[in-house]
Amino acid sequence: MTCSTIDLLNVLGKKWDASILEEINNNKNINFDKLLGLNVNIYPKTLNKALNDLIKRELITKKIYYDGKLKRSEYNVTESGIKLLSEFESFKTANCKGRVAEIKPCGECEQGPNGNNH
Repeated sequence: MTCSTIDLLNVLGKKWDASILEEINNNKNINFDKLLGLNVNIYPKTLNKALNDLIKRELITKKIYYDGKLKRSEYNVTESGIKLLSEFESFKTANCKGRVAEIKPCGECEQGPNGNNH
């Protein structure tokens, strides 16, 4: 049996998961296409796997609804996800302080997956 903390760190340690979780938190009721547009360097298959991992770990929820005949979905951060993001903010502050001018969301940081220095 795997330790749940180690399991969670393995998820957030993946290239995109932290920035996706932050994007969902910052953009309530966001859909797949909008997430894909915000993370221009991610492939759709990679985004789909990351979203499924975050859902499996109960950090986000996926709501499916119909807009006429079109099937739509939207994502939101759960209470557990919000708590994790709060802890993650503390971690980022401690880790990034003195190394970057400003603490930004992971997807926007010049050191992150969308930056030039990855």
